[in-house]
Amino acid sequence: MDVDVVIGGGGVAGAVTALALQQLGYQTLVVEPGLNDDRRLAGELLHPPGVAGLAELGVLDALTRHPAIPVKGFCVLDADDPKQIRLPYDAVRAHSTPGLSLEHKLIRQRLMQAAKDRPLVKFVENARVTHVDQSDRSHVTVQVTGPETATQYRCQFLVAADGASSAIRRFAGIGVRNRRIATIFGYRVPISALPDRDYGLVLIGGRTPVLIYPINESEARIMFDIPYDADRKPTSEDCLKLVASLPSSVRREIEPVIATQPQMSAVIHEVAAQQLTSGRVVLVGDAAVTCHPLTATGMTLCITDALLLRDAIADRRHDVRQALELHRQRRRWRQVTRLSLAETLRDVFCSGDENLRIVRRGVLRYWRSSSGPPASLALLSTADGRLLALIREFATVLMHSLVGELSRWKQARKRQNWALGESLYGLASVLAHQLRQIRGKCRLVS
Repeated sequence: MDVDVVIGGGGVAGAVTALALQQLGYQTLVVEPGLNDDRRLAGELLHPPGVAGLAELGVLDALTRHPAIPVKGFCVLDADDPKQIRLPYDAVRAHSTPGLSLEHKLIRQRLMQAAKDRPLVKFVENARVTHVDQSDRSHVTVQVTGPETATQYRCQFLVAADGASSAIRRFAGIGVRNRRIATIFGYRVPISALPDRDYGLVLIGGRTPVLIYPINESEARIMFDIPYDADRKPTSEDCLKLVASLPSSVRREIEPVIATQPQMSAVIHEVAAQQLTSGRVVLVGDAAVTCHPLTATGMTLCITDALLLRDAIADRRHDVRQALELHRQRRRWRQVTRLSLAETLRDVFCSGDENLRIVRRGVLRYWRSSSGPPASLALLSTADGRLLALIREFATVLMHSLVGELSRWKQARKRQNWALGESLYGLASVLAHQLRQIRGKCRLVS
């Protein structure tokens, strides 16, 4: 059977890619295996670029229906400083809308239904892509296997939207770097746990940050980050230890929930495919890159991937291989920036290393300044995907770290030149380490 495009995976990435490609007049077949969403913890927050992307695809109204809730930005609360740091989305000129939050199950269902309603999109449910043949350069042959039948489809190209453990990626012969980094536990808590229900909240000061964001008018999601330890399995006790470092007003709302509510969980891997395309196969969403959810960029990047693929196909419609190569080039640095930013933030906020503690104080000092929120939020929301912007931001943070340490040194009763020199050496070491990490990400994502 012939079809223009086959998309393996009908979740958020698959649905938005189908919506984007049908705008070009492509007949698209979406192969959806089906998932159990009841205990599955996945992305629920869209940054403003993702919301704008949904509007461009013509499905924003479907996503903003009740019980979806707009998000104006984030507040950061340090256990050592009761004064909140507010990072509003509207500080960034490129943001034309607020963010959006909704349970992942509803986001997935609404996007899939929106795609099914398009006349050029067809879904094959309870089925998987089980074989990929690229021996003929003029097309790719895809075998789709359901409970009772197997059907072969011949298409112009195949989109792998089947998540971090992508089977299609393997069928296409694309290697991957896969590193387990954490387990995330999630609970529903009363929205009163948020100081401002229009903003998400990042609580730092414990072993790892705790993230809380609204998911409807009465509830918020709280997420606990438990770093991977090969010698032990994470439990709810780890969550309670993190709660102990939170302000008492927040702790009172959360402790009973952990004791009584079934938890949702997700095992977090940093996954980076060695290639974003191979022949007529292209990876989108988590099949290409996944990272720690501290930056909450996964859903937004799924939408961006789909729009970039649509635009590349439109620009090189006469040659699919050229179009996919153009798509790879346009995406690559965004992926490198995303991976590098997530790893850097997690290092800074989770490490017990004293040099990184100095950098953490510098980050908070920078965010309290008038210039900090716009530049940082542009990177965190993916509005700015330039690697150079990330490097510049990190250098600025180091300058704020240095100024902060000089101030602390001057206020000390006994001036210790050796201690100040040690701090300066430590900051230089942190800079060198982060540059090496970025260089490694550049080599990893090609």
